Amino acid sequence: MARPPTPRPSGVRKCSRNACRWPASASLTFAYAQKVVWIEDLIDQPHPAAYDLCAAHAERLQVPIGWRKEDLRVVPPAVTPIRPGLDAWASQTQGRGAASGA
Repeated sequence: MARPPTPRPSGVRKCSRNACRWPASASLTFAYAQKVVWIEDLIDQPHPAAYDLCAAHAERLQVPIGWRKEDLRVVPPAVTPIRPGLDAWASQTQGRGAASGA
């Protein structure tokens, strides 16, 4: 039997990056003519000229050569891992190696 879709809490916007499931915490806007990208605190209402990003994607964003990235967030949030399962797996693997004397 198919699992029913999980309802989304109202008002929670997701990151605009493909396949990212994290909630948005920043907005990206840019000015092509000035070659500048701005990362700001999440704007209140979605806007067609702004992209919503999670903390991890906002922090790791790379701009093209010759462009400037300006982080205007008041307090950048702690970066959430993109793949938290891999971090947990790595720490468990290291713990086993130390316990076995490897």
